[in-house]
Amino acid sequence: MEGYLRLGIERFLALFYPVFKKLLPYQVYAYLAVGGINTALNILLFILFFQWILPIEGMAIGGYGIASYTIALLMAFLITIPTGFWLSKYFAFNSNKHCQKAKAAGQLGKYFLVVLQGLVSDYALLKLLIEVCHIYPTIAKVLSTMIVLLINYLLQKHFTFKTKMQQ
Repeated sequence: MEGYLRLGIERFLALFYPVFKKLLPYQVYAYLAVGGINTALNILLFILFFQWILPIEGMAIGGYGIASYTIALLMAFLITIPTGFWLSKYFAFNSNKHCQKAKAAGQLGKYFLVVLQGLVSDYALLKLLIEVCHIYPTIAKVLSTMIVLLINYLLQKHFTFKTKMQQ
C-alpha cells in the first residue's frame, strides 16, 4: 500500500513540476507541495476541532481555562507530525529511502524539534493575531501558518535533512 501511495505522490509532483520549473528548484517545489498537503490537513483538522468538536467557549483542564483554539492547535499538530515527517523525508528532501534506522530516528528527533518550534511560533502568532489584532481564529491560523512554513522550510533544509554536500 505504501508503495502505491509513494508512487502516486511522486507522479503527482512530476506532473505539475514543469509549470513551476522556471520559478523554483525541485526541492523547494516539492517542499511547498507536500508541505501544502500536510498544512491543508492541519488547517482542516484545526477547523474541524475548533468549529465543530470543541466548545467555542473553551475548556477547563486542571483548573485552568484553555481556549478552544489552543486545544484545536495542539490536536491538529499531534496528528500531522507523522505525515509531515514522512512527506518531507521522502519527497521534499529525498532523504535516502533505505537509510539506517538510527539516522532516521535522528532525523525524526530533529524534525520534531523544528515542528515543536513551529508549534510555539504558531501559538504565539495565533495569540497575537487573535487577542491583539482581533482577527477571527480561522483566518489567524492561515496567516500564522504561512509565516511558520517559511521558517520551518529553512530549518528542515539546513538542520533536519542536511546532506553531506551542505556541510
